[in-house]
Amino acid sequence: MRTRAAPPRGFVLLLVLGAAAVLSLIAAFVYTRTEDQLLLSISARGQSIASARATLAAERTLAVYRAPFGYPAAVASLGMAKSYEEAQTLGLVIATPAENYNIAGKNLSTGNGAQWCVETWKLDRGPGIAPWTVIEAFGFYGETNPKPVNPGDGFTQPGCTPQGNPRIISSHITLHLEVPPTVGGSTTTDTQGGPAGGTGAVGAG
Repeated sequence: MRTRAAPPRGFVLLLVLGAAAVLSLIAAFVYTRTEDQLLLSISARGQSIASARATLAAERTLAVYRAPFGYPAAVASLGMAKSYEEAQTLGLVIATPAENYNIAGKNLSTGNGAQWCVETWKLDRGPGIAPWTVIEAFGFYGETNPKPVNPGDGFTQPGCTPQGNPRIISSHITLHLEVPPTVGGSTTTDTQGGPAGGTGAVGAG
């Protein structure tokens, strides 16, 4: 009668040690995070929040501009420029910034610090062609420095460049409105003082 030979003990020990090594590597990967990994994680989270704020600012502004009595008279009277850079240089940009430093106990992810900023200008598309109304919506994650006393003081005036913090995270969306909304044949006026609640179709330009 034949009996099955027992497996070599050395082979079994090798399997056990190999499994232990694999488990150790997995544990190290899961529980060990370097400083770079932590910074990358925080940065990714901040970028997501900044992007969401930029989208919300763009949607709100678009909803206001398309609503009855929502298109700002100040935008209607703006001169035209052939580019965003030219509009900034010539002072043909209207900026609406938003910061929040007055809510105690709130951190950056839940509403503290720089929030969003919207710039509006008009793109010259050539003779005989109606200009585009261009909305530049910026979302932020971080704090301007020093903290502003008045709303908007943390940004360039006028403009949406945050001051004093090179590490602030931002996101930028550009919208083009083909024809400014009108009511009764005349341009209407924004009585809200800035973006209001609402949503609208968003397209990046």
